[in-house]
Amino acid sequence: MGEVNRIIQGDASEVLKTMPDEFVQMVMTSPPYYGLRDYKVNGQIGLENSFDEFLEKILAITTEVKRVLKPSGQFWLNMGDCYGGSPA
Repeated sequence: MGEVNRIIQGDASEVLKTMPDEFVQMVMTSPPYYGLRDYKVNGQIGLENSFDEFLEKILAITTEVKRVLKPSGQFWLNMGDCYGGSPA
């Protein structure tokens, strides 16, 4: 029997590449919103020079998610453009 209920945390653009096809049942992520916060991490998502560059990174990650997700799996992606309660 394989692993059950394992939470894997890390940089999605790196961690997903280490997984075999159809390996996970569920992926949940809330990537940084474009241009709103600097986490002081090299290569972080959200501080690209343009929204198109940001979108390219997100789409590259979702491509890997599709590859590692089991056919019956779920993908939860929380996207937005501001923090709750702050002015739009």
